[in-house]
Amino acid sequence: MFTPGPVDGFYAGTDSSPGDSTNWDFLQGLEFDSGPPHPTSDQRLKEKNRKAAQRARQKKKERAQTVEAQLAETAQQLHDLKLRQGQLEARNQLLELAASNRRSGLPAFPAQPEPQTEARDVSLRILQRTGLVLKEQGSVLVLTVHDQEEEVNMEDIRDMSPTHIAKLYTAYVRKQAQCLLDIEADKGHDSPALTQLCRWTMEVTAILICFGFGNAKNLEVLHSLNMADGTLSHEAPPDNANDSLLATLQLTDAQQQDMLHLRRCLYRKVGQLSRERDAIMSSMPAASQPTQSQPFQLDFKHTTDKLAETKEWADALCTNRANESRAFVYAKICLSRGILTSIQSALTMVHQYPRGADSKVMLEVLAQQLKEPSVERLSAPCEVDDLQHAADWQGIAQYVDTLDATSLHGHAPLLKSSAQLDIPDA
Repeated sequence: MFTPGPVDGFYAGTDSSPGDSTNWDFLQGLEFDSGPPHPTSDQRLKEKNRKAAQRARQKKKERAQTVEAQLAETAQQLHDLKLRQGQLEARNQLLELAASNRRSGLPAFPAQPEPQTEARDVSLRILQRTGLVLKEQGSVLVLTVHDQEEEVNMEDIRDMSPTHIAKLYTAYVRKQAQCLLDIEADKGHDSPALTQLCRWTMEVTAILICFGFGNAKNLEVLHSLNMADGTLSHEAPPDNANDSLLATLQLTDAQQQDMLHLRRCLYRKVGQLSRERDAIMSSMPAASQPTQSQPFQLDFKHTTDKLAETKEWADALCTNRANESRAFVYAKICLSRGILTSIQSALTMVHQYPRGADSKVMLEVLAQQLKEPSVERLSAPCEVDDLQHAADWQGIAQYVDTLDATSLHGHAPLLKSSAQLDIPDA
């Protein structure tokens, strides 16, 4: 029996056979994907031109960016050269002024008021209102540490050696320590030793002010001076030294709030003055550039204008520096003569010996304990504008001006919320 194979089955039931012509009618109606049509020659040419144009645009853009970068660099170089030219012109004009003054027998440069001296005089006047004895129109300081009145010229204090200052300081600290023991033994604020303690504390404060604010280098000496032997030491005090000092002082809550308020006002003021100083410095080169009408000519009028500008810069910087020195002086007096009692001020000196009393360190330790903002944060621009800074600092200045002998032994509240004199127990 015959069994049809696959091919036989394929043709079975049809009129076609392998030998016959094939009938492909069953493929009609079917769709085949023949792929994208082949581009014509015009289309290939257009695509080639499009890619060439794209490459040309990219190269043009890169060339333009390169030229712009070179132009910016050249413009910056030209700007720097103009600034340098202006600085050299200002320098030459100052040298011309110095040479002209020498030929005329005048000082080479006009003397500028020393801001450190101004800060010293302000602080001494404040101390004088509270009992410090000055003579010769405030130029002579009366000292009593050696059990007799000794008149010392302020300029002589400024020129003292560190060893001499250390000996004087040590003598005063010993007197203060003895007074503190006597006051504790008397168990009261009516002790006769209290009056002497106040005078000696003011005298030694005045000595440090005359020495430090009379010479900028002396300020650096005070920060590292060992008062026991007169040597300079840059070793930091033990970590717990200032913590122990705050515990010894037994500050009230009102005193702590006043100290933190003083710290905030001080460093905001310092930050404001620093920004003003930067603005003055940045304006100096621009102001010294020659005008377009006189690009390189230095005639008499041009030189006079330049000298006037230079004097304005010098005066502005001098005033800024004086304000900064005055700010630190006011803060020191505000703390030692107003916020702290006379006993606490003396304890500060005795406790920190042989290092000199440093009120700024005490403020920083208190700020760290109470999680206050850092000095950098307080000095930076913030939501409190310069007008508010000025108002806050004016309050500090007015507070310092009110300090007198009546607030000698107690805490004179700085913040308005503190209503009355606060005298902690001895």
